[in-house]
Amino acid sequence: MGLEILIFLLVGVFAGTLAGMFGIGGGVIIVPALIATFIYLGFDQIIITHLAIGTSLASIFFTGIASAYSHNQRQGVVWKAFYPLSTGIAIGAIVGAIIASNISGNSLRSLVGVFLLIIAIQLISSFEIKDSKKENNFSLSILSGSGIGMASSLIGIGGGSFTVPYLRYFGYEMKLCIGTAAACGVPIALFGSLGYLYIGWSLENTPAMSLGYIYLPAVIGISATSILSARIGVAITHSLSDLVLKILFSLFLIAGALYMLAI
Repeated sequence: MGLEILIFLLVGVFAGTLAGMFGIGGGVIIVPALIATFIYLGFDQIIITHLAIGTSLASIFFTGIASAYSHNQRQGVVWKAFYPLSTGIAIGAIVGAIIASNISGNSLRSLVGVFLLIIAIQLISSFEIKDSKKENNFSLSILSGSGIGMASSLIGIGGGSFTVPYLRYFGYEMKLCIGTAAACGVPIALFGSLGYLYIGWSLENTPAMSLGYIYLPAVIGISATSILSARIGVAITHSLSDLVLKILFSLFLIAGALYMLAI
């Protein structure tokens, strides 16, 4: 149990820092780490991937609150963009959890890995393109939020990998995209984890100290350190230029894609 808790605490440090820097929940780090840990602990192979995803989302809820709060303290959240997006996200996150219960973990990870790679290539290719302000509307935001929530819930991430490029398209500066994405990660994590709790509630092969597909010792350990380290990530973000953030975020997406395709 000692080694197990140490792993969760270390994962929380990395996840929290990334959450603050890039407006993500840290699921790209959390999910692979949990899968490896659950295999080591001898959990049932059939449920490991979904248990890792549900646990990741539950952890991201607490990390996301800390990250969003810190960004908001620096006026880094565009609330008029958040509200319509979060409405769609709530719906999509629940739907994503239900869909995930009928799809293998390997298929989910491969699909999202490819998608992250596509987004990274798009960001890299537009480094020298001047951003222009495009018009958005409430209906489009709800629809887009539903897609972001569903995709994020399927794989156990906070959604920043999808939300940041979406907001960049409408001309918001990178720091505002990251801060708003951090806020959007909270409803993704809340409704997504509730979905995984529900679909795994009646299973008999989940480990002790689990609520459905949520493993509580991991949630506590990861959240304990990620909440503190999220502030460090936020401070780093607000000390860097937009161009540097775009480059770092693209590299992060590529790393995330390789994680998803390799595990």
